[in-house]
Amino acid sequence: MVNVIDVFASNRQFHLIVRTGIAYFNWMLKREKICDLKGLINLSLLLHDLLSFSGLREISLFWAEDPPDAVVSVTPMYNPALYRSVRLVNPHAVCITIPVDFEEVRSRYWFTPKMEQYYLIPTERLEEQARKAGVPHSFIHRISGMPIDPQFYEFSGTDAAKGVSVLGLDPGLPTGMASFGGQGSVLLIEIAERLARSDLKLNMIFLCGRQATVYKELSNLDTPYRKLVLSYSKETPIYYHRLVDFVIGKPGSMTITEALVIRIPSIVIKSRGMRSVQRGNEEWVRKRGVGVIVDRMDELAPAVKDIIASHRYRQNAEREFHRGVFEAADLICQLLEQKA
Repeated sequence: MVNVIDVFASNRQFHLIVRTGIAYFNWMLKREKICDLKGLINLSLLLHDLLSFSGLREISLFWAEDPPDAVVSVTPMYNPALYRSVRLVNPHAVCITIPVDFEEVRSRYWFTPKMEQYYLIPTERLEEQARKAGVPHSFIHRISGMPIDPQFYEFSGTDAAKGVSVLGLDPGLPTGMASFGGQGSVLLIEIAERLARSDLKLNMIFLCGRQATVYKELSNLDTPYRKLVLSYSKETPIYYHRLVDFVIGKPGSMTITEALVIRIPSIVIKSRGMRSVQRGNEEWVRKRGVGVIVDRMDELAPAVKDIIASHRYRQNAEREFHRGVFEAADLICQLLEQKA
């Protein structure tokens, strides 16, 4: 596994552009204040298009010592530069893109048919967009869902009631988890306060990510329900997923998919700044009936009541269980064998 920022490090100018853009995006993401995301995407694509051949030569130095037989990307926008740099050191390298949004936000965000690459497509909408973009049929391969950490599929034999009790929570009540990924979010505080003002009987686990201030404030917050507040950990919090009955979080494709593989429903906080990218994710959740979309925070407590009271969301989540990551691995092996 390599970071796309490291790949571009040999070209100082392009590296600085990409690194600054990603850092700025993460800074805004943590504060839930993302300004003009479409404009940032358009600017990124423009700067990518201005990359010269000599710039690609510099980037190719990353691969020179140990040229790969294949490169698999789950990063949007920069794949033409990524793949061209690889093919400067290995013209026969197999290039594979896995879009990790439920739909493409705009043209050339994921699909760039002029650059030869295979696509492993996890949704019907993405397949439709790939064909409309002009991607040849032979370069489109369907998988049944978004690839996520394979550990989510491992059966641990976890006794949820016992696990909840060990954490100091009430095993006789439903348990929810609020998580906004590794970066965390200031919205966790509002979620905790909204639930505290409701008449809900439940436990809550809050995953604060890298938000140290949020972790401290939530830890000190007095709530009528039992809660567990956790800060950032390098380990994927799979254990806690196995203990809960539902997840509250952002409409990110990984957040949604992790819940589906654990077979629990989601309460999705409607995106604001990320709306252009995550609108398709929200629509997918709504159409498939695997969770509830919360537009305003005063809708949160009723959504939790609905999720707890109704079995249909869990049944729908169980229906959408898939093994996309393993299908992707098999397809990558097959594509390499065909090129051998």
